[in-house]
Amino acid sequence: MIEIKNLTKKYGENTILLDTNFNFPTSGMVCILGASGCGKSTLLNIIAGFDTDYIGDVSVFDTSISQMNSNNLSSYRRDNIGFIFQDYNLITGYTVVENILLSCELNNHSDLQNRERANEFLTRLGIIEKADEKVENLSGGEKQRVAISRALINNPSIILADEPTGSLDRKNSTEIMNLLKEISKDHLVLVITHDKKNCDFSDHTVYIKQGKIIGEKIEKSYTKLKLKKKSTNKVSTFPHGLKNFKVNITRYISISVIISIGVFLFILSLSSGNIINKSIFDFKEKNTAFNNGYIKTDQNDDEIISLLKDDDSIENVYKQYIIKEITLKLDEKIETIAEKYPTPKATKNMSYGIMPKLGENQIALSPSLAKKFEKDINNIIGRKLTLIYEEAKYELTISGIFNEGYDDFFVSSDIENQFYKNLSPKKAYSISYDVKDFEDIISVNKSLESKNIKAETSAKEVYALQNTFKNLSQLFFIVSLLILIIGLFISIILLVKLQNSRYREIGLLSALGFTKNTIRKIMINENIFLSITAAGFNAIFVGGIYLISTIFKIGLIITIPQIILSIVLTGIFVILISIVISHKLINTEPAISLRK
Repeated sequence: MIEIKNLTKKYGENTILLDTNFNFPTSGMVCILGASGCGKSTLLNIIAGFDTDYIGDVSVFDTSISQMNSNNLSSYRRDNIGFIFQDYNLITGYTVVENILLSCELNNHSDLQNRERANEFLTRLGIIEKADEKVENLSGGEKQRVAISRALINNPSIILADEPTGSLDRKNSTEIMNLLKEISKDHLVLVITHDKKNCDFSDHTVYIKQGKIIGEKIEKSYTKLKLKKKSTNKVSTFPHGLKNFKVNITRYISISVIISIGVFLFILSLSSGNIINKSIFDFKEKNTAFNNGYIKTDQNDDEIISLLKDDDSIENVYKQYIIKEITLKLDEKIETIAEKYPTPKATKNMSYGIMPKLGENQIALSPSLAKKFEKDINNIIGRKLTLIYEEAKYELTISGIFNEGYDDFFVSSDIENQFYKNLSPKKAYSISYDVKDFEDIISVNKSLESKNIKAETSAKEVYALQNTFKNLSQLFFIVSLLILIIGLFISIILLVKLQNSRYREIGLLSALGFTKNTIRKIMINENIFLSITAAGFNAIFVGGIYLISTIFKIGLIITIPQIILSIVLTGIFVILISIVISHKLINTEPAISLRK
């Protein structure tokens, strides 16, 4: 017995059912007639627990379903309701048997028992030979038989049939109605129909007019029927998620490729940033002289030395002196420099090569001095030169040529310091120091200026370079971010489109008694497979370009951590986006989902 009490249902300002009351019997067939839009399908959706947005009360076998939460309504449908849809609502990509067994995932029977029962229905309905056929290959009549088998396989107390013959010819319609008539002997069968000929099969006929259910009064039955509450198996969502993934594999692969391409382009743009960073690093390595500072000692030497050594950003602090009679020998050519004055390295520009590095035993020459050894001064770089001073010999490698109009040279700080070891105490000509980090050059210079210490440095040039480096880094970061955002935006659109196409499928699962939590787990499993696929494509793209750039020496710089990060991020992005998108899908009322 189904009791409708003071039921009112509205869609916005449109009232479909208005304070209506009616009792349906415990068994038998009841046909429900009425004009399109009068509320026939709405009534069935309410009885099935698909639609909970109404006023009034609906009781089934003396149990109110109006106050049930979504989980209790799922159990109610699973154990008591079989729904036959007008447009079948079979899942494309599934076989006939797989569609029927979808209802059986929640019962406590074995797989063998469920499959045997499914075959019994298919045999009874005359389509056993179609058991392993994909449902999209069936005729309308065959699809309706599959839908009926799915609705009946769990032996529900109530069968709700929404236009079960609406798309069938007369022969098929008669067969379906005869089948429902036979079922109604032991079950309550409510049939929505526009075809009055179908009413010839019914035990009762009711109409919906002006928001009211009108028909002969059916007395309340006092048989002790109660709502069924069956024990259920825990649904294994992994196989279901895998099956759905396989069914939608083409669309999932398309989405995976788009997402992986987006992240791949992001990594490529990061590669460009890596190249810029590498160029910056190479520049710093080549121009170590920028780190050097030079102070003329017309001030208090010891006080300045002490101040410089107290600064953790500074190293290699020492006094410089004028030295005389330095001999340079390259192969058989010998040149003597009568007197060498200390000069600031940071103000010199390199024509070729680099300034001498600490610990590298190097020397840089001015062009005029280099030409005394080699006409083509570019060819002199890398050759060995012997420097002799105070009977000490230094084997040095020529590291570069710096711009200067007279004969001069520079050696690294450690070599230069050795020149002054045996000098008798005298007033220093200048003080040299090195800033440890390129980024600290400006701050060290400002600190010295604040103490009225004038140092000759490359602070202005470094400031301009740092701004350039910063702007380039920001530019490539913005470009990389925009590429990633575009890729994610396209991916979101594709995922939304895919999820929107699945409202009916999710509504069907809910109609069959799957809880929101179970449906959520199924979709999470699908999303995991999708994320693995997307990460796999990303690994192929990024790993492929990494190998190609390595083999063919293409100027790309992609680090292993970036490759790993891109693969992991791809998977995480897919799961997070899918979870957000599917949230609305899972929480939509079944009645709304099934209409989409």
